[in-house]
Amino acid sequence: MIKAFFSYSTKDADFVREVASEIGRAFATVDYRSFHAGGDILGSIDDALKESAAFVLFLSKAALASPWVGHEIREARFQAAMGRIKNVLVVRLDSAIAPEDLPDWLNRTKHITTIAAKPAARKIRNLIDDMVRQGQSPRFVGRATEIAALQDVYSAPEPGAESQVACVTGLPRIGRRATLAKMVRESLDLETLLVVDVEPGDTVQALAAKLSALVDPSETPEESLQRTQEITALSDARALAHVLAKFQEICQYHQMPVLHDVGGLLDNDGDIAPYILDLIEALSQYPEIVTALLTNRRPSPDHFIARGMRPLGVVHLRPLEDADISRLIGLMAKARQITLDPATVREITTAVRGYPPSVTFALELIMAYGPDLGIRSRLLSDFGASPLTSYLRQNKFSILEQKVLRVMAANSPLPLSVLQETTRTSDEGIDEALIHLIDVSLIVPTVGGWYEVSGPAVDAIRREFGACSKAEYGAVASKLDEFLARSEDGTDYLALQRTLFRAMDMAGQQSTPRAYALLTDRVRLAEQYYHEQEYQRAVDMATDALDADPGIHQVRTTLIRAHVKLSEFVEAGDHIAELMKRGQIRDALFLQGFLERHRGEHREALKHYQKALDSGRGGMAIHREMADCYLRLGDLTRAEEHISRAEEKQPDNRYVVDLKVQIACKLGARDTALSLLVRLADIDRPEMVSHRTSRVEYLCGDMETAYEFAQKAVEKSDNVRFEVLANYVLCALRTSRVDEASTALDQLDRKFTRQRRDIRTGLRARLCIAQQDYQTAYAYTGKFISPGRPVHLLIRRDALRGMLDRSALAPQRRADLKAELKRCEDGLAGREEDFDLELG
Repeated sequence: MIKAFFSYSTKDADFVREVASEIGRAFATVDYRSFHAGGDILGSIDDALKESAAFVLFLSKAALASPWVGHEIREARFQAAMGRIKNVLVVRLDSAIAPEDLPDWLNRTKHITTIAAKPAARKIRNLIDDMVRQGQSPRFVGRATEIAALQDVYSAPEPGAESQVACVTGLPRIGRRATLAKMVRESLDLETLLVVDVEPGDTVQALAAKLSALVDPSETPEESLQRTQEITALSDARALAHVLAKFQEICQYHQMPVLHDVGGLLDNDGDIAPYILDLIEALSQYPEIVTALLTNRRPSPDHFIARGMRPLGVVHLRPLEDADISRLIGLMAKARQITLDPATVREITTAVRGYPPSVTFALELIMAYGPDLGIRSRLLSDFGASPLTSYLRQNKFSILEQKVLRVMAANSPLPLSVLQETTRTSDEGIDEALIHLIDVSLIVPTVGGWYEVSGPAVDAIRREFGACSKAEYGAVASKLDEFLARSEDGTDYLALQRTLFRAMDMAGQQSTPRAYALLTDRVRLAEQYYHEQEYQRAVDMATDALDADPGIHQVRTTLIRAHVKLSEFVEAGDHIAELMKRGQIRDALFLQGFLERHRGEHREALKHYQKALDSGRGGMAIHREMADCYLRLGDLTRAEEHISRAEEKQPDNRYVVDLKVQIACKLGARDTALSLLVRLADIDRPEMVSHRTSRVEYLCGDMETAYEFAQKAVEKSDNVRFEVLANYVLCALRTSRVDEASTALDQLDRKFTRQRRDIRTGLRARLCIAQQDYQTAYAYTGKFISPGRPVHLLIRRDALRGMLDRSALAPQRRADLKAELKRCEDGLAGREEDFDLELG
């Protein structure tokens, strides 16, 4: 835990207490509380200073006259020389105090002059947050080649070849940010990075607003909102000038401004957003600015060449070599005072698979369980597949810690007070929980002064601890709105105003004047609604975003997929045609295949997928989609071929592993399917693992076990998915639990009124057959959108048989039904095909 030592005169105690109250950081112990009358006060002071990472001197004439403060200054200098104290700050309460009144070493430290508690608290808070962020970074090893390459970009040996911007590429968690930060500190005389996310739907105005929120702190949320509205109303040229001015300020603070691609910097073809190109082109007029881009893939040089610009210098990071990972394990184990034998180091090295942050979580498990037990019990087996999931699952987080993570995974950033009020816990409880979560790098303080979940942990937290409920979104919205109504002298209020907008929308609440949305927030919400199967809300939000800017490619893609899920194929087709007009050929072909697959036209879908491949569309998704089509067509050889290619690209993708389970079932390889289920359990949500287990047992003929797992899947679901509930209905029918099936089917119809109509109609017909109401079942079969599918012919056949066997019919009617039954049986040709619940 980071500790800050406050040195001050007792005459300034009230002011210092107000500052400490304003800081409100659970991980900062302000040691004015530590000393009491009597006892070894000098010894207590020295011990407290030894444990502190920051020394804050509240400088007044009374402090200069205090023998206690004099002793603390001398001891702080010694501890700073020893490397225990990392940061020193002087808070001048009297501007008349001359530099010669202080020791020289204090004159060389950071100073702030103020008689107001809030500015002092903000400066101290930023200092502590910086130390927390630095402490959360793992020890640095290796990367000499990449650092040399970055040095060459910024200071090439040939005159005129150097650049002001580099692009650092590589997969998430590979160490891009840490490598860049090390080079920046050692080679460019800059202290830190200031990283700004570039999101889908961002514009130059949005980037200007984000930078301003970080560089120009507001006194009140109202001032922040007014400034944001003024910036977003600027012309492109004026907004670009604003971005460049903020870049200049950041560099003057000895920081490097860095743009981090989270979906808005590069498109699927690797083309950089035009306004970012404008920014890079304009940098030639600002030689004092050095910056960088962090991306997952290499940017295309085409648009640079078209503008007559030199393409970016690109440095690509790969997973660390085993030797470097072993060194990193040794350094981090030593820092934690853990003794590891060579065999354990080798085991951890293999488990983390070259990803530096994974070392942190592996060592946390070793600390929790001990080296021997950690290895013997195979805690680290398949750890590299999903280190965060393994860590969250195997470590013992309290109920409060789980709730904090669940709330913050959906609502970041948040102030400490809002988090405490939302989780309804005491000061001590939230302090203890937050300290632990910060110590293990799951929660991080933001540059703007709030808290957020570490980006890579978001999906793993949702899988393990569930999604944020509507009630929790509502609580966050209510408390955050109250916070913004009363807050003053904060930093990045824009980030909080955006969090408030998203929380209110997710809670279904009416927005307030204190909520604000950049266009990217609507893009983000549309994507979130899509993944939560709230397809109509996804359509509505995506449509709003497109109305504001028809050129946002990502949101149009979301809109197309949502229309397809709602069986609105005409609307989806119109937007696919618009993609074609805009030159997004690869994605248009891919999405046309997506549309045809959902219509059940798998051969037609494959034609479009192949055209997309031929046009240069790559990645995991297209091969998984093609594998799915071949599976539905019964071509298991081609299905295995494409799922293997998908697995090469993303071996730990849950959709890939899930489809491998389905293929194994079709091949009759039950043992393989069961072993894959174990692997799936490490990377997918518990309810989906139970659902897939149910489907495996169903296809293997064990209906009772299939029903038990189907029931578990429904019970574990916070927001039950269509296929999970439909499978439960089917299993209940197959095990003669007719009443349960009827109740669940009613729920399915209510919840998914506009989705997968044929499956719901087919299940309704099956329910009627189970109730021996064959006439009604037969009537339902006339409502199928695709009546010629084998599963629909099978249901109609069974309804006809029931009518012929159990009903009194006129001779002509009986003859007509017999003829129709014959046509059904001929169409089936002996096939007994069941519902394809996985379609879509």
